[in-house]
Amino acid sequence: MSFWSSISFNLAVLMNLLVAFFYPLEGVRGGTLEPHLSALLWMAMLVSLAIVIVFPQPHGIRALIASTILRLIFSVGLEPTLLLLGGFNLCNKIIFLTSFVGNRGTFTRGYLAMVMDVEFLYHLLYLIICSLGVFVHVFFYSLLLFDLVYREETLLNVIKSVTRNGRSILLTAVLALILVYLFSIVGYIFFKDDFILNVDRIPNKTLEHGASMVGEFFSGGVCRKENGENCSTEAVREATVAIQPSAVVIEDKERSCDSLLMCIVTVLSHGLRSGGGVGDVLRKPSKEEPLFAARVIYDMLFFFMVIIIVLNLIFGVIIDTFADLRSEKQKKEEILKTTCFICGLERDKFDNKTVTFEEHIKVEHNMWHYLFFIVLVKVKDSTEYTGPESYVAEMMRDHNLDWFPRMRAMSLVSSDADGEQNEIRSLQEKLESTMKLVCNLSGQLTELKEQMTEQRKQKQRIGLLGHPQHMNANPQQPA
Repeated sequence: MSFWSSISFNLAVLMNLLVAFFYPLEGVRGGTLEPHLSALLWMAMLVSLAIVIVFPQPHGIRALIASTILRLIFSVGLEPTLLLLGGFNLCNKIIFLTSFVGNRGTFTRGYLAMVMDVEFLYHLLYLIICSLGVFVHVFFYSLLLFDLVYREETLLNVIKSVTRNGRSILLTAVLALILVYLFSIVGYIFFKDDFILNVDRIPNKTLEHGASMVGEFFSGGVCRKENGENCSTEAVREATVAIQPSAVVIEDKERSCDSLLMCIVTVLSHGLRSGGGVGDVLRKPSKEEPLFAARVIYDMLFFFMVIIIVLNLIFGVIIDTFADLRSEKQKKEEILKTTCFICGLERDKFDNKTVTFEEHIKVEHNMWHYLFFIVLVKVKDSTEYTGPESYVAEMMRDHNLDWFPRMRAMSLVSSDADGEQNEIRSLQEKLESTMKLVCNLSGQLTELKEQMTEQRKQKQRIGLLGHPQHMNANPQQPA
């Protein structure tokens, strides 16, 4: 939301507070403050104005608006101040809607796009309500409070919990109407005499003033007499005098199921609103009546089928939808906190790296830097493009986002390259040490072979020299 949109909402809240506490506005006039309070209020205005001029911050602007409104209330009165605030809010909304249309290009896209643009229709409806509040009646300002639903995602999810599965809720409601219709037919056939309701009658004299109350609402302080008194004041006084004798109501009972239509209205109105069903409002039968058992079954079936099953089905669909929307909101917030908006890499990819995730999203892949670059490409003359700017401009014309570094980051690439080089270097060192060891083992094996060969030769020479003595060692043996 823009700052001026928030100012518009704050003004709407302030105007509704003034209407709620001081309506009707005819009796509220501008008064005079004590000198020290008036001086304090003027000082607050000047200080807030100086703060806005030196440091144009939102808090300073809000303080200036609040002090100015208080000064106007005590200077010119509440009604002119409310009119002035409404006019300012209307002008602010006109400027906001004009800038919104210019930025979105709503009129250049055709009437169908205008009708389908929900946001444009919302701001247009807001402008219409502001106009009704200024020129028709101040009570229309109360509708501006629904802007809080549009501004807060949580409240918007409350509305979506009903509209997202609107088909299921609507079909369940149709089932409830069918059951109500069937129970109304059964009640009309068998329990017509049980549909006796207590009513509170009032004299018809009070109803004669209904039309005058509607006229008083839309007059809203427009009609005045010559002495400055509002015309509606006298009408309210007369209506009060007329209503006082009729304050006593007359209790009575009437049959509410003499026709099928009245049975349907009674079962639909009282049956769905009563905690125990339609049996709570009907006549309590005696156990000696012949249809007592049927009446008990009728009341119990309505209670279980309509109140417990059908209504709880509707409530369950709404609650489950709201829970799903809340889970989706939490997932979105988690993604925004743990995922880079530009490259899509998650936080765990930067663990044990030279660049942290916070440094990555603020310096390396700052989304506002990319936005500034896109704006630069759009506003810059095409004849002055550099090579990268020409490439990005062409990709933007084709609505292609391949120029974004998806799932890539320079810090991760450099760290990965350094890691690979270190690994290769360590492997080379291990290979060299292994080659040296193999050479040493080869030399030792060669020496062992030479020693074994020398020992074998010595054994052979010893064997050849010592054989004749062995032959003559036993002279008694025959030759």
